[in-house]
Amino acid sequence: MAIPDRSVLVLYGSETGNAQDMAEELGRLCARQHFRTQVDELDAIDLSALLQHGLVVFVISTTGQGDMPHNSLLFWRKLLRKKLPPGCLAQLRYTCFGLGDSTYVKFNWAARKLIRRLENLGATTFFENSEADERFPDGIEGAFSTWAGRLFDHLLVEHPHPDCLQPIPEDSILPPRWSLAPALDAIQNRYNGVKKVEEPLRTGPPPSRLLPIPDGWDATLVENKRLTPMTHWQDVRLVSFDIPIRAPGDQLQCNPGDCLTIYSKNFPEDVDKLITLLDWQSIADQPLDLTLCPSLPRGLFTPQPCTIRNILLENVDITAVPRRSFLRSISHFAEDKDQRDRLLEFTQLDFIDEYFDYATRSRRSILEVLEEFHSVRLPAHRLLDVFPLIRGRDFSIANSGASTSATPSSEPSTTTRVDLLVALVRYRTILRKPRQGLCSRYLASLAVPSRLSVSHKPALSPIHGPANARRPLVAMATGTGIAPVRCLVHERLSHPDPGPMYLFFGNRNRTADYFFEDEWEALERAGRLKVFTAFSRDQDRKVYVQHLVRREALLMAELIPQNAIFAVCGGSNKMADACKEAVFEPYKEAGDAVAREKELESLTWWQEIW
Repeated sequence: MAIPDRSVLVLYGSETGNAQDMAEELGRLCARQHFRTQVDELDAIDLSALLQHGLVVFVISTTGQGDMPHNSLLFWRKLLRKKLPPGCLAQLRYTCFGLGDSTYVKFNWAARKLIRRLENLGATTFFENSEADERFPDGIEGAFSTWAGRLFDHLLVEHPHPDCLQPIPEDSILPPRWSLAPALDAIQNRYNGVKKVEEPLRTGPPPSRLLPIPDGWDATLVENKRLTPMTHWQDVRLVSFDIPIRAPGDQLQCNPGDCLTIYSKNFPEDVDKLITLLDWQSIADQPLDLTLCPSLPRGLFTPQPCTIRNILLENVDITAVPRRSFLRSISHFAEDKDQRDRLLEFTQLDFIDEYFDYATRSRRSILEVLEEFHSVRLPAHRLLDVFPLIRGRDFSIANSGASTSATPSSEPSTTTRVDLLVALVRYRTILRKPRQGLCSRYLASLAVPSRLSVSHKPALSPIHGPANARRPLVAMATGTGIAPVRCLVHERLSHPDPGPMYLFFGNRNRTADYFFEDEWEALERAGRLKVFTAFSRDQDRKVYVQHLVRREALLMAELIPQNAIFAVCGGSNKMADACKEAVFEPYKEAGDAVAREKELESLTWWQEIW
């Protein structure tokens, strides 16, 4: 009798990292049942690889306007090729877990499109597909944990090991997927016992080395200006970069909806504290040859020479809220039994509320966890296997990316100016120490003319270009959500005869946070833009953007049949829902509801909520 194929391929399409984290967790789940497991991003896989594994698990998030994540677009184009014959994936047995947010119009469309296409090509499921919603009471984490637990039980029953091997228990640690052991072992031999290193950076701002970002750009900070008054509770910055051409004819081109990705770094004092906690002082500053390691995780952008301290400063996110998988991993290295038991308790599904209270709701950092569970002695070679990497943070570009030149005007432009509108994240939880975002702290520390490596992320659902510029635009934005709207307005004004534009902007106070007020007023005086503002704290009765939109129901009813573009941008899901109701409900109530409902289905509703 043939031995069943016990290989599992886990593939992820991830925009912010959630899907990737869950795919890694599923990989560990399958490894505990002795499956040969491979975890990778969708774009790294050829279609033929799908048929080389007994089971395939997809974990995919939906981004933008029902779009596939950027690291799955190449795979998706391959899957859509017309020359693929029906039934070509008949041997594929798969399951899919989708991540989405029901406040978006096209909820979980990426997973649904993927499933539909796989079915068209003959693939069948071996386990029920599932979807998670950011709006669930337990969030995506709760839905995933429940589904993953059922998947584990299913594999145990339906795909038992032919030699009756029992799963590797949770209290036994798996071999590392990525190990620094070869590089660490080589230190003594390479230097024959004499290890000369430079004096490590232990205080001050993060290091200024440029990271080798694939397809990255070298950016120079030219402005880091606070827009809100010093007395205001929130620090909002206009952060501007000049980005030169990489080669003749290779200049950055920006469109509305595009993002610039910033790669943050840690502060030396935090890294030094972690090195001390884990007792890595003797090896932290020894040069590492990472080429000796058989494999390294995607997203590890490490210049040479490299040390453990460099990796911690530039690549490892020690300020992230720890996932349950991280707590489980470090529990194996807790020398104190009570601390080990407590860490394991956080990872149990029955105690998920305690995990949320301890980590998620309080926004406790990995560094703070290691300070509390001080008996943890993680071996340095497991650094990359246990700690999450710093992921690039996407910021909507706030201008049209106009070109500039340091040479006389007759010369071609050599630099693209990029503006970002950044609200520095600082808040309080039940913990005494105020919380601060890693990227916020990093950006606040940068002084002109700092240089850093960035990358450009194009919009997947474009609403720009000459044809779109002639359509009416209704933009509804709150706070820093005005950034992509400003970019869109700039781009439309660059075309002849743009359509009418209406801006509904809301924030707390006109005097404190009316961003780009002078620009909007100048455009309104010129008759090129109509502005409606709602500053909720400037009067006793709070007025929000959606209230102003509903008051203009007649204007909305006039614009909808003109194929208007509706753009909603900001940081509130409730605001997005309320704006949609303010547009849709009066329009349906003023006529044939059924006919108008159908008309609204084809409406261009572009939403950017974070």
